Amino acid sequence: MPRSFLIAIIALAAASVASCSAAKAPKPATPAFVGHSTTLEVTKGIKVLTNVEMPNGFAPIPTRPPIWLEEGEEIGVIGTQDGHTIMYGLGGAGWRTGRILAAETGPAAAEEGTIADLAASPNGLTLATAMVAPDGNRVDVIIRDLIATGAGNVIASFNGQFDSISIDWVNNATIALALRRRPEPLEAGVTGEALKSQPTEPGEEPPPNRADGLQLIVVTGAGSVAPVKFSCPMSALSWSAHGVYAVGQGDAGAGPVIIDRRKSTCSRFHLPMPIRVLDWDPDDEESFLYVAPDAARSTISVFKYDIATGEEKLLGISTGAASFTGGGNTITLGNQKLTYKMAIKHPEAPLLAQLAIARPEQSEVDVKSLGFDTTAEMLAQSTLEYSKPANEAAMEMYAPSLPVPWRKIVTYSLKYDSAFLVAEGPARGAVTMSWSLQGRWLALLDGDATAGTVMSVIVPPR
Repeated sequence: MPRSFLIAIIALAAASVASCSAAKAPKPATPAFVGHSTTLEVTKGIKVLTNVEMPNGFAPIPTRPPIWLEEGEEIGVIGTQDGHTIMYGLGGAGWRTGRILAAETGPAAAEEGTIADLAASPNGLTLATAMVAPDGNRVDVIIRDLIATGAGNVIASFNGQFDSISIDWVNNATIALALRRRPEPLEAGVTGEALKSQPTEPGEEPPPNRADGLQLIVVTGAGSVAPVKFSCPMSALSWSAHGVYAVGQGDAGAGPVIIDRRKSTCSRFHLPMPIRVLDWDPDDEESFLYVAPDAARSTISVFKYDIATGEEKLLGISTGAASFTGGGNTITLGNQKLTYKMAIKHPEAPLLAQLAIARPEQSEVDVKSLGFDTTAEMLAQSTLEYSKPANEAAMEMYAPSLPVPWRKIVTYSLKYDSAFLVAEGPARGAVTMSWSLQGRWLALLDGDATAGTVMSVIVPPR
């Protein structure tokens, strides 16, 4: 793997801890396989509820895991096909009946354009899509009731060109649309004075009011749009569980910020470079986990940050796989002995894959061995999905192998202190995964546009 790929990914963590009690989880056994997909083999003995082949040319988007909708009756699958972003809904028996939930073109599209972002409501019954018009001068918000027919309807439009567009739900009735307007180019001879916003001649039409910043859109009843004025520029937002806080994660044109809706304030984060929020503490909305590169952008780390106090704690190095588990506790994939120096100078050196389970109230960290080697570079590409109802983590990990690295999907149950290798295969294409609402099932989407893509739902062993 090229070293530059590690630097490009904002994800990292290893267990660098002051005190820890070591305990080994059961080593995943070498399995035989059944339940074929395009790049993964499911371990023999694991129940496969379904294998659904996606249409030809469909490829997963690595940052878009399957979305469980309508109490698990339907699974939303997001990817690209024929050069366009598309979202399929898989439902019915074995989730084998497909329909298009969002599209950029064709008869199933509410309107043609480019999908900038989309999000399902917390109850999984409504889909919101931010669609950029074909001329690039307008963003439309499209709402689709998932238990009804039809492609959905435009409920709000915002004129202008935008460098950042993100959409999410604050609650089941309110959408948060974050916009950062592209700066207007100055014509020759025009200085930096503010652009004209009011007519100066009788009968002259006022120029359009171009939107910018955070827009709160109420979708119930008559509906409404309430702009929220903040002094800091918007970037892709990550919201706390009840919408009290949001973190603008930053990008090439704006630094990270923290939004407090109760105080109607927006403050700059202490890091100038973009970060990626991994998770929010479900019991304390003021704490979140994030991934960021070091100052030299040579490696990456996972941190826990407390908004109220500004306190920050390093959870790990060279991994983006971490989550809250409840009560302020965290789980982080990495290696206890890994240091910044090792990650930067020896990114391909073998390391034992480990989990660090931190319990701050007990001032302890348990380190669990997963029984196989990885590398710092591969740890930086690993992911972790945690199910709070099941108290179980699912991890996409990598091990050294030729001609390509070997991908492993491993689950770890905190309740039973047990690890299982549930699927593996050569690291080709992309894999995304997500837990069902109660954590009973794990959806895996794997493949690429050439080899094909399969959505599988398995029942992890416990």
